[in-house]
Amino acid sequence: MNQPYQAPKADVSMAGSQETYQPKFLSLSGRIGRMRYFVYAAGLTLLFYLVMGIAAALVIPGIMSAGQSAIGVGAVIIGLIVMVGFIALMVMSWGYMVRRLNDINASGWLSLLMLVPIANLVLGLVMLFKRGSEGRNQYGAAPVSNSGGVKAAFVIVLLLMVGYFGVLFPITMANYANYSQQAMQQIDYSEY
Repeated sequence: MNQPYQAPKADVSMAGSQETYQPKFLSLSGRIGRMRYFVYAAGLTLLFYLVMGIAAALVIPGIMSAGQSAIGVGAVIIGLIVMVGFIALMVMSWGYMVRRLNDINASGWLSLLMLVPIANLVLGLVMLFKRGSEGRNQYGAAPVSNSGGVKAAFVIVLLLMVGYFGVLFPITMANYANYSQQAMQQIDYSEY
C-alpha cells in the first residue's frame, strides 16, 4: 500500500559523513593518531639532536677561549639562542603529547604524568599503542588517514631504531664481556 504522507526513507543523519581535518606538524591544537605521533616525536627528537650538535660545535670553542675573544661573545649568543630553541622544542613535544591524549579522548592534563616515574612508562605505552577515538570526540574532528609520507617516515624511523639497537646492543655486550674478563684477571685474590 502506498502512503503519500509517509516519512522519507533517506538516511539524513551525520553518521554517514565523517568530519576530518589535516593535522599540521607545528600545530598545538587538534588530534593526532599513533603513527603520526611517533613520526612527529621522532622528527622532533632528530631536530633537537641536530640543533644541539651544531650548537655544541659552535659553543665549545668559545667556552674554551674563556670569553677572551669575539668567539666567546658569539658562543654566549649562540648558547642563548639554543636555550630558546630547546624551550620551543619542549613545548612542541608536550603539545604532541596533549594532542595524542586528546585523540584517545583523554584530557591533556594527563601529560603531567610524564613527570612521575613508572607512570610515565605506562603513559608512553598507552600513547603509542591505544587506538584513537573513532570520528569526532569532545576535542575535535578525527585526523585524516595517514598519508604515504607519514607511513614511509614511520617505516624509516622504525628501521633506523631497530638497526641502531641491533648493532649497538651486540657491540656493547661484547665490550662489557671483555671488560669484565679483564677486571677479573686484575683482581689479586691472594690478599683474601
